[in-house]
Amino acid sequence: MSASRFLPDEFYDEQVNRLSCLDKFPLLPAGQKELRRTLRRISESDRKFLERLISRVVDTFTICPKPGELMQQADAMRKPLTEKPLGNPDCEVCHGEGWESFQKWVEPGGVDPYMADFARPCKCRLR
Repeated sequence: MSASRFLPDEFYDEQVNRLSCLDKFPLLPAGQKELRRTLRRISESDRKFLERLISRVVDTFTICPKPGELMQQADAMRKPLTEKPLGNPDCEVCHGEGWESFQKWVEPGGVDPYMADFARPCKCRLR
């Protein structure tokens, strides 16, 4: 028989209880069960990630998040790990964004010339 890949129920209960300091924390067991179910969906086995997620929520939220909001926070925490910068983070021109901003005069017909903002791929991105 294989070991469960889920963390123990007690761990999820502890994390849900940490949210109880927030306004509008669900007092009914059914609401708390939904938060626990959501934490399981977010991560079945990564204890440290869930602890960081709940710490982030407790530190930044004043109202207890709904399950969908917890999932959005988890996605936001994972996003930087999966996104690669387009440019070189040390580039003094684009600062890793991959795009160089510049201005030039434009002269559209029937309107006085004016300075317009443009962007082009930064040279650090092309290397």
